[in-house]
Amino acid sequence: MSKGKLRAIKKKVEATRNLMKITKAMEMVARAKVSKLERAFKAFKEYAEEIERMKEKILVKGIDSPLFNGVGDSVIILITSDLGLCGAYNSELLKTAEEESKRIADFKGFITIGTKGATYFKKSKFLIEAYERLYDFPTVEVSSMIVDKVMEMVRNEGVGKVKVIYSEFKNALIQRPKVINLLPLSSENADENMEFEPAIEKMIDEFVYFYLTSKLQRLMFEAKVSEYYARQNAMKNATDNANEMIRALTLEYNKARQASITQEIIEIVNGAEALKEIEEAG
Repeated sequence: MSKGKLRAIKKKVEATRNLMKITKAMEMVARAKVSKLERAFKAFKEYAEEIERMKEKILVKGIDSPLFNGVGDSVIILITSDLGLCGAYNSELLKTAEEESKRIADFKGFITIGTKGATYFKKSKFLIEAYERLYDFPTVEVSSMIVDKVMEMVRNEGVGKVKVIYSEFKNALIQRPKVINLLPLSSENADENMEFEPAIEKMIDEFVYFYLTSKLQRLMFEAKVSEYYARQNAMKNATDNANEMIRALTLEYNKARQASITQEIIEIVNGAEALKEIEEAG
């Protein structure tokens, strides 16, 4: 093997080693961020679960409202990431969003949260609103901004059904796309014996807004936790692959170098034998 080929292998090893440093650093950053975010998510889940229980007490049966009757067009809120390098996280969400939209006869369009979803549907006639780089840590201000848009569409644009597609967090290794219904709200399990002051009709809009805001914030929390775990896993896999590639290239380099040395020794020995034969012939 030529010295040029040896130099090329050595450069590949160095380039791969530098890349491995980057993927290792990104894995550590993702691990640090998800640790902080997961603690906050755990605390928020308790709050969100209490609001779910409150919903069953407040929402009585028979409320005549587009928020409950499900009459109107359908909208999908799609939560993706702003950044890449998180494996199949975004591609699976986008695939699920496309499949779900094709199943809905009265589909009106997407509201996307995250740059990846906005970019993918940018040229689509079904992109209603795109929120990019909106949050790194979910807050009530962020979720209320999106709920404002949803409530406006319910009141003024004939929307009656809203689904959310996000990445459900199973564990550190498994995050899967999930589709849930945000609207219409169900009051089937409501407590019929509850009495309200003021009347339920006066407080329902305010509670629904409060409920939807907290619900969406919880889903955004879960999506962000899933994103960071997906990125952590993707960067760990990239680091492991780079390490394996370095091992394989180093082995190839050593074999090639040994072969080159052996070839040089053979040439020296052959040269010495040729000189010996010339001397003997003289």
